[in-house]
Amino acid sequence: MIVEVEHQRQGVDLIKIDNDETKIIFTNYGARVVSWKYHDNNIVLGNVVEADEFYHSNPFKFGASIGRYSGRIDNAKFKMKGKEYQLEKNNGEHHLHGGCHGLDNKLFDYEIRNEIAQIKVIFKTVLKSADDHFPGDIDVTITHIYDADHQWSIEYEAVASEDTLFSPTNHVYFNLNRDNNVVDNHRISSNQLDMYVLDERNIVTGDILDLHEVFEDNKIKLSDIFTSQHAQLSQQMTRFGGLDHPFTVGEHKMYVENHEFMLEVDTDMPHVVFFTFNQPDEWDSPFNIYKPHSGFTLETQFLPNDINLYGEKAPSILKAGEVFNSKTSFRIEEKVEND
Repeated sequence: MIVEVEHQRQGVDLIKIDNDETKIIFTNYGARVVSWKYHDNNIVLGNVVEADEFYHSNPFKFGASIGRYSGRIDNAKFKMKGKEYQLEKNNGEHHLHGGCHGLDNKLFDYEIRNEIAQIKVIFKTVLKSADDHFPGDIDVTITHIYDADHQWSIEYEAVASEDTLFSPTNHVYFNLNRDNNVVDNHRISSNQLDMYVLDERNIVTGDILDLHEVFEDNKIKLSDIFTSQHAQLSQQMTRFGGLDHPFTVGEHKMYVENHEFMLEVDTDMPHVVFFTFNQPDEWDSPFNIYKPHSGFTLETQFLPNDINLYGEKAPSILKAGEVFNSKTSFRIEEKVEND
């Protein structure tokens, strides 16, 4: 494998890894993925040529590392150890994805390690309580690994100075269609597909929909979800214009496929938020060439707003001095037989 670095403006570097039939590009801005090509097909949304401009102005967090907290925190506040914390309201009345001081807006320090059969890009930064108003500072290490078998893995490590919340993810948007058509033709599958219902404010409720039961099928086409006549599912799709929902999946694995490619996500996190890029018109920019359902995310994380749902038992609580570790892997393969 070959790796090279391209320096753009504003301190943005592109780390380019060439593994013959696949190529992947990362950047130190947001420790994000910029491009992932299988032969000539780029299966993620992004911008290589103008990365230094595209990502600074983009509200959709393309390919970015997210944290310290993924998803929404209801009313941008929570209690921990008897103290209430008021966070930035950057999504209506809610706090979303760590706010403007989150990981996606950090210029990370990094090093590249070219090891046997894999290349590691190790990104490091510090999240400061004085910036984001969460308790404690966190030393964060995010390692992107690309191996000889064309698998991309993300390893997260974090240590906090005080008890705090930490629920990282990556906000990469995939599209397996060669023509970048909408992803409505993609199918999702897993041994378990339990979808959390959201209220009108996009906050998780206690209701869960078993999509296997709704569709009586294991492989479910996204267009069938979007147009479902199931009362509760139809209400959700009408309300949000598509999926923006946490899932519990079987064996921590989920699959997405079209007629040509199969994408697998394998994670040790308990949930996957599947988002189908429902309102791209929220970005007024000449860079915005996107339409609804131009891509989908597989955000592996703790359940959004878990601190307000479960209090001191929330899985996202990271104790002072304890080491947080998590790993998510993505694998793409070309299907032998087309549907």
